Amino acid sequence: MLIILMLFLFLSSILVLILKRNRETFYIFGMCMSLVIMFSGILLYIAKKGGISRELQEFLFLNLEIKMHIQYYLIDVYDMGYIIAIGRHLFPMFLLFLAFHFSMIPWLQRNYWVKRFTFVIPLFTLIIYYPPIFSYLTNNNESLQQIIAVGTIIWILLYIIISIALLLFEAYSIEMIFFQRKFILITSFILSLILFYFLYFGQDPAQVYQFYSFKTGIYYMNTVLSVPIYIFIVFINVIFAIIGFTSLMKYTNDIVQSSKEEVIIQRKFDAISTGTSVFVHSIKNQLLANRVIFKRINNNLDDLEKVKEYTDRLSKQNENILTRIEELYRSVKANSVYLVPVSLSDVVESALERFNQKFPDKVVELNLMIKGNVLADKNHLSEAVYNLLTNAQEAVNSLTSVEGSVVLSCYNVRQYTVIEVKDNGIGFSKEDAKKICEPYFTKKNSNYNWGMGLHYVRSIVKEHFGSLRYESKEGNGSTFYLLLPKYK
Repeated sequence: MLIILMLFLFLSSILVLILKRNRETFYIFGMCMSLVIMFSGILLYIAKKGGISRELQEFLFLNLEIKMHIQYYLIDVYDMGYIIAIGRHLFPMFLLFLAFHFSMIPWLQRNYWVKRFTFVIPLFTLIIYYPPIFSYLTNNNESLQQIIAVGTIIWILLYIIISIALLLFEAYSIEMIFFQRKFILITSFILSLILFYFLYFGQDPAQVYQFYSFKTGIYYMNTVLSVPIYIFIVFINVIFAIIGFTSLMKYTNDIVQSSKEEVIIQRKFDAISTGTSVFVHSIKNQLLANRVIFKRINNNLDDLEKVKEYTDRLSKQNENILTRIEELYRSVKANSVYLVPVSLSDVVESALERFNQKFPDKVVELNLMIKGNVLADKNHLSEAVYNLLTNAQEAVNSLTSVEGSVVLSCYNVRQYTVIEVKDNGIGFSKEDAKKICEPYFTKKNSNYNWGMGLHYVRSIVKEHFGSLRYESKEGNGSTFYLLLPKYK
């Protein structure tokens, strides 16, 4: 049964490393492989030690043929013991690296020496447990052997306690639900591996080196244990492995689905991008024609103040549209944005100015909780925020029984500067959420809304090395988050 557990860990760690290659998956891979290495040494020793019942052999090794192949594999007790030592000592090291990676505690972020020091104790212990060195140090010195064994247990427990504390603190500190859900999936898998490791970490390599002449034997290696007790122990391990594997697959599946959506959206956008320049040119010609008409009206109706007021307003709107069309054309032609430090308040002010031009009688509640700069293209980022505000206002305009509200908030969350647009409008369903950023997807009047707004927002945020997230429930409003890397 341990063989099945090892196969679970090996395949799941390989799979997650293939699907998403980054630091966190590398550390998870290291943890899983450390357990596989440790279990390999344990199974080798059980097979060669013998003295267990036929039923127990079949339970541990699935069948006697597998057990015989393992039993006659050419390896000595020192190699087996050191295999156990490698897996036993590397697991807490990778675990602590993973906890440091997830932690956003400023002190840990600044002091890189703490992460580097994490290597020292496990590698030092592995050097001590190297068979020739261990034999030289502990020859006829049982007290030193006890000190090494107890000291190793202490630092392993310390590493694990610190790791669990950092992971729990991080989970508690995460304020955004979609980040919290993702982190809980990863943490549940990590905790299942820790619990799995706890069942076996007490096996000291010296006990293998010395054929258990060392006085503190480990319970699960004693042949006096009955088959039901082994069944109970391995059953717990299977439960942990299933929990971990399911959580890991759920996490990686979310990543794969997200990647597929990116590819689909990109293909759809590529299919329509060739006509964008033609469209811009056509609209620009129409607006230029409108400009001529405005001049003629102004020349002939100067004495009508009210008419002039309206024509002035139309003229201003026309100029704004022309300016934005020029920006769009330059963006399509150059396919780039220019990131420079800009004031977040300037971005918000520009977005609100555009919003007020479209909805002069509507008010956006503003919560600017932070001041400072973001690394951004002001025109593009403010246009993205404007699009979110417009969508929010159009969503609350559909309300009949409840007063609508649109709230724009800016704040910092861990390593992100967040621009949040929240409304209490009609919201959207889970099915629509999967398509909402696709080009030309809209449920509004297609004569006036072409469904390009959120696709544009998503593209611009990606150009800012950020991401767009959203939460909504049909009939209960929506919240959109622009997550930008914090600028220092």
